[in-house]
Amino acid sequence: MWYKYRSTTQAILFMSLTSTNLVGYLRAEFSKSAKLRLWLFILQLLAAIPGGVAVLIPDHYGDALYALAFFSVTLLALWWFVNAQYTRIRAAGQAALRGALLLGGLNETLSPNEAQALRERFTVKASEAAKREKADYYATTLAPGPARLGEMLEESAFYSERLQQTSAKVMLAILVVFAIISALIAFGITPYVGRDVGQSITRFFLALVVFAMSADVFGAYRAHRDAAKEIRDIRQRLIAADAAQYPLADVLLAYADYHSAVEAAPEIVPYAYSLQADQLNEGWAIYQRDRDERRTETARERPK
Repeated sequence: MWYKYRSTTQAILFMSLTSTNLVGYLRAEFSKSAKLRLWLFILQLLAAIPGGVAVLIPDHYGDALYALAFFSVTLLALWWFVNAQYTRIRAAGQAALRGALLLGGLNETLSPNEAQALRERFTVKASEAAKREKADYYATTLAPGPARLGEMLEESAFYSERLQQTSAKVMLAILVVFAIISALIAFGITPYVGRDVGQSITRFFLALVVFAMSADVFGAYRAHRDAAKEIRDIRQRLIAADAAQYPLADVLLAYADYHSAVEAAPEIVPYAYSLQADQLNEGWAIYQRDRDERRTETARERPK
């Protein structure tokens, strides 16, 4: 009896993954990593606050200063732990995305060993991923081959480009808020308070500016912005590949460059897709109609 149970378990474990399965995994993994990115942002902000508060505490309150230092170190340790989890989960989502595009586009299958290695990278349960599966996740209806993979890449690039742009705008908005607060302190508050109080407020804000200029804010803004530009260029290359009837080498190079651009950028800000899903889906529908019209014109111009 135990042998039968073991055999069944092994069969499930070594069962090959399909593109639809991987879609479920990538959606579940990216959902987790987006939430963790939000917590990373909050933790880093909270870790910066003690540094600002410390400049307001007189030196003879040594216990309070030590408590702030301990609190800050604890938050940084927690940030390090959450960041490690975030990195691992995001890497799992990226692996699922690569597999979903490649298997779905070329209709290939993974070997049992490769499927097992991929499963071991995932951080969500198979049952959880199954709930997130979506057979029509990609809109292409072409037969398996370079053209199908090209269309799937183009769709991914369309959404990624716009979500990266949205994320860049969110990071820029945070920087603008810090700039506005800085201006209010410099021109609206400091002139009307005592010199010592004004200097303390300024020191407190300068401590928070270090956070604003960190990799999680200013660096993230630049990374999102640059990723959007790179992905747009890749999408333009796929349009050219479409006109040339999707040469396999062109599609595979675009596939590699797309994943390089996406993986180099930070995770999309939480709720960026859900808050504008209707707008993005409508934009993609229009994009598809324009592409069909472009294909029709290209077919007419092509020598018979």
